[in-house]
Amino acid sequence: MELKRHEYHNELHPPKGGCISLNAARIDALGVGRKSWRMVKALSLAALVFVASAHAVLAQDAKVSVGTTGIGGMSCAHWRATKEHLLEGTVWIFGFWTGLNYVAAASDQPQSGTDTAEIVAEVRKRCVQAPSQTLASAVWDTYLEFNKK
Repeated sequence: MELKRHEYHNELHPPKGGCISLNAARIDALGVGRKSWRMVKALSLAALVFVASAHAVLAQDAKVSVGTTGIGGMSCAHWRATKEHLLEGTVWIFGFWTGLNYVAAASDQPQSGTDTAEIVAEVRKRCVQAPSQTLASAVWDTYLEFNKK
């Protein structure tokens, strides 16, 4: 049976008096698609939790190489060089810290504090001690230290 386009809505319709056989596999696939998306989200979260947990163990034993975006991949000296960099870095710190707490909560691990002034002050101390380290490394070390409190 040939379907014709409806002239106003550009939809496909059977000719008058015709019938359409619904494709059960296609209808079922629509429901499966939603289930698949939930599965992908669940697996992604599980993978993130696993990687974050493994990263925590590795980072405590040795320095690791992590692909970092934004100012977090720059040195502490760069972060402290200008007022604009300080502001950008502070926003980056809050986002990174929140992400770490999110992963901790999702994996039933303890979260670190959220006192923003204290977080930035501690990261600054680490950056003064080692200005060539990346901002991300300084934040990560601070996060781990806060978890010990």
